Order: sequence, then C-alpha cells, then structure tokens
Amino acid sequence: MRRWLKVGIGVSVLVILVLLILVYADLFGFDGPRSGTVTAPTLDAASTQVIYRIDAAQSQASYTVDEIFAGQEVSTATGITRQIAGDILINMADYSESQVGTIVINVEQFESDSGLRDRRLRREYLDSSTYPEAVFVPQEMIGFPDEIVMGNTYTFELTGDLTVRETTQPTTWNVSVTPNGDTLTGHAETMILMSDFGVGPINVAGFVETSDEVSLRFDFVAVAVCEGSDTC
Repeated sequence: MRRWLKVGIGVSVLVILVLLILVYADLFGFDGPRSGTVTAPTLDAASTQVIYRIDAAQSQASYTVDEIFAGQEVSTATGITRQIAGDILINMADYSESQVGTIVINVEQFESDSGLRDRRLRREYLDSSTYPEAVFVPQEMIGFPDEIVMGNTYTFELTGDLTVRETTQPTTWNVSVTPNGDTLTGHAETMILMSDFGVGPINVAGFVETSDEVSLRFDFVAVAVCEGSDTC
C-alpha cells in the first residue's frame, strides 16, 4: 500500500511538472531570436555629396516602457538591438539637400534583462519570426542646418513613416547629430503608442502589464563610405 502511495505521489508530481512546462511554453515559449544581419536600401552620392553608413557595431536601437506588477509596483523595461542598417547623405554644396535613407531595425534581436519578457514580446506581440524588421522611411528633415562646422552638434526634426508588422504610422523624431570628419555621431528619439501598431499594451495573465506609451531611441555612429568600399 505504501509503495503504491509513493508511486501515486511520483506520478502526480510528474503530471504537475508537465503541466507547468506546458503553461510556461504557452505563456513565454522556448524559442530564442534567430541570428542574422539586417540590410537597408543604400543611397548614391554625387561628387559634392558624402554617404555615411550606419555602423551596427557602434549603434543601437532601444525601447523603454513602464511595467506594472500586480496592479501596484512600477518599473521600467528596456530592450536593445544592434541589428540596424541605413544611410545618411550629406550634401556639402547645399546642406538643405541632405537626406536620411530608409532605416531598418531587426526587432527579432531585442534583448532586455528578462529572457521571459523577450520571448513573450517576440512570440505574442511583435510576431517577429514572421515580421523580423521594423522599417522607418524618412519624409522631411525640419530645421536641418544651412551650414555645418565639424565638431558642432546640430538638432532637427525628422518626419517619416514607421512600419511595425503590417501597420504603418507617421512618426516625428527629435534628432541630434555631430559631424566629425569621416563619422557622424548622434541619436534620435520619439514616443509611440503600441496600440497604434497593434502590438500592445502588453498584458500577461493580468499580472504584468505595460503602459501604452513606448519611448524609442536610436543611438548611432555612421561612417563615411568611399567608392568601392563600405567605409573609408
């Protein structure tokens, strides 16, 4: 009798473990981000223009969103990806004719301080196995300087269309950039609503929730491109 009791307890424990694994898999999944690089359409330069290409190794895109635990405690979640590509064209003869090319960001590679959060975000909200890239197509540079002095920092607004999954929305970014010879260093930031793109707010079983507002930030280093080479 005692032996059968032990067997019954053992089977019950095993069943509970299996159920917990299934629940975990349903909530968070086991899949990790797929590896790979990201590419963006390149720009062509005339004789008085210089192309600066984003260096992914020195750049990153990030999101910041407020989290609420059990309806009370508030914390901030931040995720980062370095899979970024895009070109910036500076027209040395007429700075007002400068432009920013299409920027492509691999959202599949976003990583935060929680693997559970990352897997949930990829699997349930961004659906990044199907839509691994977010794409920003610039439209207008507002307040870009008429003159540029190397080493000075300049600020302007950049408007354009941001596509996440299958939804495209207009966004305006506040940009600062510092030219210094063969490099451009800067950052851009904007605020979006997850609901506008159909990716949130996030709610996990009513226990963990996020705000609808998300801050997006892009810190970049772009390196001048020489003819026949990715960089000078």
